[in-house]
Amino acid sequence: MRKIKLIFGLVLVAGILISFTVEQKHRKEMKVANASLFNEVNNPFEDTLKDQATVITLNPSTDINVIEIEEDVDLGIDTAEYLPYGFDAYKGFQINVADINVIEIEEEVELGFDVNEYLPKGFNPYKA
Repeated sequence: MRKIKLIFGLVLVAGILISFTVEQKHRKEMKVANASLFNEVNNPFEDTLKDQATVITLNPSTDINVIEIEEDVDLGIDTAEYLPYGFDAYKGFQINVADINVIEIEEEVELGFDVNEYLPKGFNPYKA
C-alpha cells in the first residue's frame, strides 16, 4: 500500500510538471503566432495614403482656385440715415509707431527674507 501511494504521488508530481512545461510551450507558440499574425495584417487606409502621396502633387499657385464670395448684409434699414454726414468708420486707424509710448514698470519682488545671507560675498548673477 505504501508503494502504491509513493508511485501515485510521483506520477501526480510528474504530471503536474509536464503540464506546466506544455503550457509554457503553448504560450510561446501563441506569442509567435500572434506576432506573425499582426505583422502580416494589411492596412487598406495606409496603402491608400501611400498611393495618394505619390500621385497627388499640387502647385498652390496654379492648381488651386479659391473663390471668395462676398455676401451683402441686409439689415432692413438704411444705415446712412443714422450716421453723421461724411462718416468714415476707418478714420483714426492709421497708427504711427512713433506715437506709441511704452512704459515699463519694474516691480520689486519681496521674498520675505534677506537673500544676501544665503549668497556668497560679491555674488553677481549677471557675470559670465
